[in-house]
Amino acid sequence: MVSAGAAVVRGFDDASAHQEAADACMFHFERKHVYSVKNNPMCGISFGQWWHLVRTQWRHFDWCYVPRVLFLTVLSLFNSLLGIVESILYPDAVIHRVELPTDPVFIIGHPRTGTTLLHNLLASDAANFYTCTTFCTGFPSCFLWFEAWGKRLFAGTIDPTRPMDSMPLHFDLPQEDECATMLLSRGASYYMPIYLMTREPAFRRFLDFSAADGGTADDEAQWTSAFVYLLKKLTFRHQIQAKGSSLRQRLVLKSPIHAARVPLLRKLFPNARFIYIHRDPVETMASAAHLANTAFWFMYLSTPTDDQVNEYLFWQFDHMWRKYNEAAVDKSVHGGRVVLPDILEVSYAELTTCPERTLRSIYAHANIQWTDQSTRHFAAEVDALQSYQVNRHRTLPTPLRRRIQDMAQEYMDALGYTTAPSPGD
Repeated sequence: MVSAGAAVVRGFDDASAHQEAADACMFHFERKHVYSVKNNPMCGISFGQWWHLVRTQWRHFDWCYVPRVLFLTVLSLFNSLLGIVESILYPDAVIHRVELPTDPVFIIGHPRTGTTLLHNLLASDAANFYTCTTFCTGFPSCFLWFEAWGKRLFAGTIDPTRPMDSMPLHFDLPQEDECATMLLSRGASYYMPIYLMTREPAFRRFLDFSAADGGTADDEAQWTSAFVYLLKKLTFRHQIQAKGSSLRQRLVLKSPIHAARVPLLRKLFPNARFIYIHRDPVETMASAAHLANTAFWFMYLSTPTDDQVNEYLFWQFDHMWRKYNEAAVDKSVHGGRVVLPDILEVSYAELTTCPERTLRSIYAHANIQWTDQSTRHFAAEVDALQSYQVNRHRTLPTPLRRRIQDMAQEYMDALGYTTAPSPGD
């Protein structure tokens, strides 16, 4: 007979084994930077925008983040004063009269697939492109007049390199426009889970505003109004800086989340071009988890569980791919996957191993002439890429690799990735 005590021990052992198996199927995260106020894209939020978020979300804030909340509150008051000055110097009536370009270039793809690398490369060609900089992203209410002073005043709010990798970080570098749209729209963005991961499902409606995820026409209108306003300000800024120039420069934007919004962006910009960059999904998810375990801790206002962050990572990858692929594929073609002509798909491996050839194909897709000057301009960047070192992540447990591959099987089949055997298989 088995004693009652032995039964308890056996039950404990079974639970432990079950927990170990579950742990091997997920990423794990370590809380850090709780009292840090650096590297936070909300530093440029105005008081009205901030008060709306506090009023609607304060119940979900953790007490340990009170210093961060107080810091953002003080900054929001200062930012509002800066915004008032900007509204006097550049009234909304002036901004609304700015004509949007019809043919921007959108760099899209899942986070950690090389979108930043490609964005930096294209934006470095100032003869052909202009973009949204880190300062414009961080301080969307005042960058037209305060940029020169603000870059010096707020220099201490960001580190010289990004928290998740060794890539440089400063206010003149290109940055994701969605961060600014999130502020201007008062949180109508799927970037909100970066701050309130514990409420991630509540923000899914902002991924592409589809009714299936709870989105409404009002949600889409709120985001679109903020996005268009930002782009008009960026275009106006470019017109001021390029006054007297005969060059025709294209607006190039990068926010991975736009991969789920291709139909909406086509409606807003009929002649837009999309560059979709992709990468092996196991490497992508490992890098995305590293991002969550480094950069996100500078931004959280509530502490998520491992389960919540894993749910976010897997749901985001799966839904972004499905929504992108639905919009990308030419459904009139049968017998194979053919993408529509406004989209060019490139791989991260192509960009890092054959950068000039990849850039030439991107220029051709965007109807931009590649010249000898282009070759000379990118020579230094191309040379640097030859020694480009990606982050080295630990080998993922076999169950976790299989979970990723099962989730991303359609992605892998469509883009030509094979299921590599796991270590020990």
